[in-house]
Amino acid sequence: MGSEHRDYNGHHIELVSRESGLELFIDGQQVAYGRLPEGDYFLHDYAYDWTDDLMDLAQRWIDYRAKADELRRGSSDR
Repeated sequence: MGSEHRDYNGHHIELVSRESGLELFIDGQQVAYGRLPEGDYFLHDYAYDWTDDLMDLAQRWIDYRAKADELRRGSSDR
């Protein structure tokens, strides 16, 4: 069993291959995901975006969270 990892915008993404399938970790936390009938992945906490590349999807989720945090900080400054 192998793993693939990547650092992206200050976050560590890791895909770990186990007998039961792939597990996705972002910053050491396991992230739940699923697959659509046509094969695209989605994240349970971020079902707005789908892709056939789980690593790419993790990066999109990191970008989404950063943007949401930025907007939240901006609205609390008012």
